[in-house]
Amino acid sequence: MMMRRRVALMTLGALCVLSLLACSGGGGGGGTTTFSLAVSGSPVGARVFLNGQQVANPQSIALPPGTHRIRVETTLSNGQIVAQEFTVVAGAVSAVQYDLSRYRIETNPAVIEVWAGESLTVAASLRDLQTNTIVSADFVWSTRQPSVATAQRLGSNSARLTGVSRGATRLVITETRTGIVFEVPVSVLDFPPPPN
Repeated sequence: MMMRRRVALMTLGALCVLSLLACSGGGGGGGTTTFSLAVSGSPVGARVFLNGQQVANPQSIALPPGTHRIRVETTLSNGQIVAQEFTVVAGAVSAVQYDLSRYRIETNPAVIEVWAGESLTVAASLRDLQTNTIVSADFVWSTRQPSVATAQRLGSNSARLTGVSRGATRLVITETRTGIVFEVPVSVLDFPPPPN
C-alpha cells in the first residue's frame, strides 16, 4: 500500500513537472511559447497590422501568448479606407480570413465638407456588392481627430458632424454586424459660410 502511494506521488510529481515545462515553452531555452497566425483574404495585398504595428508577412505572424488585435485595411481610389478588425487569442485560431471587397458604406453627402462652428447631417447605408443591394446596418460613428471635427450619432444610419477647427480628418463609420470599418475623408473649412 505504501509503495503504491509512493509510485502515485512520483507519477503525479512527474506530470506536474512536464506540465510546467509545456507551459513555459519547453525545458532547454526557457523561452515563451509563440503561436503562428496566417492572415489572408480579398483583396490580396491589403495592409495587415498586429496590435497597431504593420506586419511584413501576413502569412506567418508570430503571436506571443495573450489576446491580440488584427486590423486589415486597404485604400480605395476615392481616398476612403476600408478595414476589418479581429480580436484573436494566441493559439485559439491559426488563420484569419478577411473580406474587404464585399461591402461598401455609401455616405450622403459623398464628399464631406463642413464649416468650422457649423454642423452637417451625414447619412450612411451599407451596400452588399455581391447582390448590389442595400442591407440592414447599425453604425457606430467617430472621427480620427476630435479637435478638428466631432460626430454625434443621431440614429443607426446617421450622425451630426460638427466642424471644430480648420483641418482634415476622417469620419470613422463602423458597422457592428460585419465589423467592417470605413474611414471617409472630411475637410473642415474656416471661411465664412455662404449666406442661406
